[in-house]
Amino acid sequence: MKNKYLLGAVVLIIIITAAALFLSQNKNGGQEPQSSSDESEVPQPSAQSGQTVETTELTAVGGYAGGGTANRDYNGKTFVHLVVAQLPDPTSGKFYEGWLVKKQPTLTFISTGKLEKEGGDDFVLLFTNETDYSNYSDVVIAEETESLGLDGKVETHVLEGSFTN
Repeated sequence: MKNKYLLGAVVLIIIITAAALFLSQNKNGGQEPQSSSDESEVPQPSAQSGQTVETTELTAVGGYAGGGTANRDYNGKTFVHLVVAQLPDPTSGKFYEGWLVKKQPTLTFISTGKLEKEGGDDFVLLFTNETDYSNYSDVVIAEETESLGLDGKVETHVLEGSFTN
């Protein structure tokens, strides 16, 4: 079941990246797009375009149980970050929030939003932004206080992982 969700998450990232690239290439001042051969209209990521989806495993910390996978990609226009985590339900009055972390030159946390329960013990987060956050090498999933909402302050680390930069 875990592999099914992971495969679905990777396919989702590829589709979003391809769609964003397609839309960015077709913004041509209102002119009709040029015709092409019978091949698919949606461009496919390639080594020549520099597009690579990076993946890291998320591991439990601080006595918590669970794990997951985080992916990231930047196509020159859109940064896409996907987290699929297997976690128990948060404590009453709490929720899970995702964070991207940059350690240099100063420690900086960027909230990527609230993880949503997708059935069973799977929690999912999809974050997209026009800003390239590829220099944020670490991923943190934290248990946060519901009454404080998305307050920009990291609370209790539950899962962590690092992309190789």
